Amino acid sequence: MPSDATLTEGTIRFSYTLRAPAPGDRIAQADSDAAESWCAILRALGLLGRDAARYHGYAFGNVSVRDSRSRARFYVTASQTTDKPCNAPAAWVRIDGCDLARFSVAATGDAPPSSETLTHAAIYAADAAIGWIFHVHAPAIWRAAPRLELAAVGAEVPYGSPELATAVERLAQSHPARPLLFATLGHEDGVFACGADADGTAGALVALLARASR
Repeated sequence: MPSDATLTEGTIRFSYTLRAPAPGDRIAQADSDAAESWCAILRALGLLGRDAARYHGYAFGNVSVRDSRSRARFYVTASQTTDKPCNAPAAWVRIDGCDLARFSVAATGDAPPSSETLTHAAIYAADAAIGWIFHVHAPAIWRAAPRLELAAVGAEVPYGSPELATAVERLAQSHPARPLLFATLGHEDGVFACGADADGTAGALVALLARASR
């Protein structure tokens, strides 16, 4: 990848340990199916996936869902996989623990976790009611954020950083409406949607795209 990790989509900036999964460590099939039903739509809209003309050709965006068996954990799509179907259990990595001070992640899966794992972790820590997060790259929404009066993390907060994780946790705590939608102005085209369930969360994101396109 290019050397500037602050600019390159998909660069993992935290340290992590990755344990091989046992059968009982896999994501519930109902959750991966729900994710893929929306990911297919988001790919078709250009909000998720891979495009040779964008972000140096690297895959962009990610999805996560709380583990129904232990809400202290969550599953996130593996790094550089959102251009592929995510209804296969191996497409997901379980996040067992995060240490923001050490900027490290403990995970269980077949591949490294998403580069935005700590940002997802901060959102889940901010609100126990949030069960799903969709992170997309939506130029139309990102550029229209002021007009849409969309909540946002400032442009001075860099992508994939501890500062971003801290900022989004504060934002989630200070904006009680759910689903929560916000832009990350220091991460080109970055938009997050966070809510209790997949349909309400991703549906709100698509509705926001419609508003941004008017």
